[in-house]
Amino acid sequence: MAVVPLEWIKSLASIQLQTAPCQAKQKQKTNIMNAIKRTCFGIAAIVAAVAIAHTASAQTNTVKTFRTTGYFVGLTQGTNPVTEHPIYDNVSFAGHNLVNLAMGRGLYDTNHPNQVMAMTFTCDLSSANLVVYDLAVTDVVATIAASVSVDAVYQQDAQVKPGPNHAHFVATLQVNQNGNDTNGLSSGYFTVAGRLNLNPETGCPQPVLVLLDRDSLDKVDDDIELPSSLDPDSVPLTLRTGLAHLIGVVDVVTYGSSHTVLVPYGGLSIRRELGGEPIAVDPPGTSTSAP
Repeated sequence: MAVVPLEWIKSLASIQLQTAPCQAKQKQKTNIMNAIKRTCFGIAAIVAAVAIAHTASAQTNTVKTFRTTGYFVGLTQGTNPVTEHPIYDNVSFAGHNLVNLAMGRGLYDTNHPNQVMAMTFTCDLSSANLVVYDLAVTDVVATIAASVSVDAVYQQDAQVKPGPNHAHFVATLQVNQNGNDTNGLSSGYFTVAGRLNLNPETGCPQPVLVLLDRDSLDKVDDDIELPSSLDPDSVPLTLRTGLAHLIGVVDVVTYGSSHTVLVPYGGLSIRRELGGEPIAVDPPGTSTSAP
């Protein structure tokens, strides 16, 4: 058997003693770098999560406004002039009449075509209001009725991603006091049930082409498009966000007299989204064209 010289053994031992600290330092350096990488990844994940949460929160709080036409079957208490027996008085009205009262004008005023009825929704459907929207200033100028509760159920069609594209909702709206002692709204409520098309990316209500706006429950719910003659719209109907029906009670003041009006049925056509450039609408019987 070969004998290893003592000098070689001492030399190898010396090399190992010198190498060990270097290896330990290298391992420690590697561990530190890995820890830094894990920390960076963790911070990046937290930042991404916060950004997503902020975006979702901002989208949730976004309010969308839609031109809405409406017709309301109204009944108030009357008296037979001959027998003095109580009778029903039909006082049906449309969206533009409700707008006039909310703004303190007579029921049949036609001098403010820029002010129209609309509905606002938050993207999470936690709020739904019936409002007066001014096309000239592109903003809500009065709230006819504000929601005190809204409940909704959602549907996502098989071919649609990444979220629901339809919703049905039921909302209770409290009628606000608006107008004046001559013409106005005093109090009341509406219970509104309807459906909406949703943007699957954001969850916000959105209009679609009328030809594509179909729901299997429309017939059952008696949700139908209103004839344009009942509540005219300055823009032809090509886009629609949804349909709704309602019941309620409205306390109104018309020409100085107060009335409680029962609304056993009403219909709403929730149409195009409002906003953007101001729109000028000529009063009936006028024209802006050059002679």
